[in-house]
Amino acid sequence: FEALSVLALIGSEVPSIGLGTAVVPTYPRHPGTMAQSALTVQAASGGRLTLGIGLSHKMVIENMLGMSYDHPADHMADHLSILLPLLRGESVSYSGTSLSSSMTLGLPPGIATPDVVVAALGPRMLALAGAVADGTVTWMTGPKTLAEHIVPSITAAAAAAGRPAPRVVAALPVLVTDEPDEARA
Repeated sequence: FEALSVLALIGSEVPSIGLGTAVVPTYPRHPGTMAQSALTVQAASGGRLTLGIGLSHKMVIENMLGMSYDHPADHMADHLSILLPLLRGESVSYSGTSLSSSMTLGLPPGIATPDVVVAALGPRMLALAGAVADGTVTWMTGPKTLAEHIVPSITAAAAAAGRPAPRVVAALPVLVTDEPDEARA
């Protein structure tokens, strides 16, 4: 299922919990479409969305979707240059290396801009996430890498951009069970 549509349904029925994606791939979604979907979730959920976005993987983008994965960090910078202003209800007139847009979306009345976290591990992506987004989301990243690389890198980038300390979401696979042997199998 498409993650943001599912979160809109959940958010309209289940009160009080935070909702987030980790991650919605940017390549197959224009930032205007991504912003519309995210604002729909915000409206349906009363403003509880954290939008996690990422590049996906070269194999998926090139082999499965038939799109170029050249210059992925440039693509993310272009995507964020369009997405973030649209989520704030601002007009965008932007022409980048991989994406362009000239549009405005109306911000639904009383709906806050959702937080945006960017899947980032490398120095350039962490610098970008710290400079313009609300943080990062990682997948199966260990405590040493988080403590020695991810958190210091993104925090320094946010500080250099005059932004508050970023959010770091450390996503890990977890299973709560009374049957550990069966779960491991």
